[in-house]
Formats: sequence, structure tokens, C-alpha cells
Amino acid sequence: MTREDEGAKDLLDTDLRDEIELVSDLVVAASSTDRHFTPDEVDVLLGLRRQQGQPADASTGTGSPTVPHGDTDEGGSPRHTADQ
Repeated sequence: MTREDEGAKDLLDTDLRDEIELVSDLVVAASSTDRHFTPDEVDVLLGLRRQQGQPADASTGTGSPTVPHGDTDEGGSPRHTADQ
């Protein structure tokens, strides 16, 4: 195997690609809110755990987990604050 072949193999590392996709999902989710995610919310984003109330086979249709938002109530409805 030549050095060039080894370099091409490195680019096809599926585990690394999967990790990069997970980090990308977290970055996108984090950019959509002003607050920090709880560890449970991070688990939901990474697909380690279902969001509360979501059936096991539910899909967002995007291939990505639903982004948990702290500005909703338990039913998922927007929570209104006094300044809204």
C-alpha cells in the first residue's frame, strides 16, 4: 500500500465521519438557542434517548433528532414570558 492509498483510506473513516455528523448536529442545535443544553437534551440530540412523549418509531422526517427547546412546556407548546 502506497502512502497515497493510506491517505485515501483515512478519508473514508466511517467512525470519524459519524462523529463529525454528531458534532455538527450539536453545533446546529446550539446555534438555534441562547441557553445551554442539559445533559438529557444532548442525549436526545445525539440519538441516545428519545425526547419525552415521543414514540419509539417517531421521525422528524429530516433524519435528524428533534431539537429540544427550553422555551416550551411539557406538551411542546411555546411557553410565554411576561415580556412577550
